[in-house]
Amino acid sequence: MFRLTPRGVETVLYSFCAQTNCADGANPGAALIMDEAENLYGTTPVGGANDRGTVFELTPGGRETVLYSFCAQTSCVDGSTPLAALIVDKRGNLYGTTAAGGANNISFPGGVGTVFELMPSGTETLPYSFCAQTNCTDGATPTAGLIMDKAGNLYGTTFHGGGTSDDGTVFELTHRGTETVLYSFCAQTDCGDGALPQAGLIMDKAGNLYGTTVQGGANNFLGGVVFQLTP
Repeated sequence: MFRLTPRGVETVLYSFCAQTNCADGANPGAALIMDEAENLYGTTPVGGANDRGTVFELTPGGRETVLYSFCAQTSCVDGSTPLAALIVDKRGNLYGTTAAGGANNISFPGGVGTVFELMPSGTETLPYSFCAQTNCTDGATPTAGLIMDKAGNLYGTTFHGGGTSDDGTVFELTHRGTETVLYSFCAQTDCGDGALPQAGLIMDKAGNLYGTTVQGGANNFLGGVVFQLTP
């Protein structure tokens, strides 16, 4: 983790794998978030107590703390391999996704991902484990982070699952834990509507969602699209 001043002066705030077996986390690939006290929070896809990724905090003084090490439960039921940034609610609870692990890894060894919540106390819960439906029509392998509306509902994408093509979804997860697939990609001929959403979403004031897919589109299957999804 680094800090860069407006004048271009760079300072390394923390170098990962400072502990034996990278118990402090390793290879962070996602962005950070900051609270009002300027503490930083993020994820690493590997490292931690079980080498399956972490959620960490870094204080302004440079002290790093692993808030959670994934795959702490048998068969990584609690999730594994977080690839995306976190979001935080007004109570300080952190929310994110893991690309693997979860409660539905019997048919898919290693699991196909989760939505997790981490409380300030360090207690982790899973509002949702993907591939709860036959053929993962509810989505699988979320690689992006989440957004939250004013009612506390979460929205995100999955890189796989959905429909009959396994080309990804846009999903909503209510604060009560009910998941709904709002759209399954590659519903059109030659995936003209897009395929394989890898990044997260943004939302406008009217509730329309916007995002990208890395493949599909009108020009050739490998081109990708920018999409809008109405409420």
